[in-house]
Amino acid sequence: MKTCYYKILRVSVEASQEEIKKAFRLQALRCHPDQNPRDPNANQHFRETLEAYETLIDPARRLKYDQLRGYCKKKNRAAAKACNSSRGPGVSVEQALKEAFGIDCVGPRAYAVSDLRFDLQVTRSSVMNGAYEWIAYDKMVFCQECVGNGKKKPSAACSRCKGRGELAESCSLRVWIPPGSTQGSRLRICGAGDWLSPEGRAGDLVILLYVTEH
Repeated sequence: MKTCYYKILRVSVEASQEEIKKAFRLQALRCHPDQNPRDPNANQHFRETLEAYETLIDPARRLKYDQLRGYCKKKNRAAAKACNSSRGPGVSVEQALKEAFGIDCVGPRAYAVSDLRFDLQVTRSSVMNGAYEWIAYDKMVFCQECVGNGKKKPSAACSRCKGRGELAESCSLRVWIPPGSTQGSRLRICGAGDWLSPEGRAGDLVILLYVTEH
């Protein structure tokens, strides 16, 4: 069973929509891949945070989740009523991320487009004169077998992605370092980032340059 959504957002099962919204902003900022460039699991943690927020901010989905988890037991009708008492769908992921990061999200889901960051060390002579560099990295792509659904049949998980709906894909690219680049320069390779949803588009690969003497 997946980690409890309430634990992911670090809120209690009685948390209000406003408390869930505030907790999501904090967690999104804390676990965003750009804030954790050396953590190979950062993308997964961020997606789990998005999934938890999408479920708990929607009253109907939250009630269903609470019932499945046993938080709204039959003997506690008052708790079940409270779970279903919130009005409206709450604040969407897109709105919450815009407030947290000041950016507009692209695609039918907030994580349909996911850029990747790659830290690249280059020599001072390379940035002065320009040079090609080979890089290798992994990106996440939706499973072609189940088209990102995680299931091939209603009751059977996809055998290729093990029900995750996505797979890691190894990539290599030959990147041109333009002459005159400096420490902290960013190179953007369109379409070379994660592609998490068939309805969305592939994100970009953002290469951050670190200049060394040798």
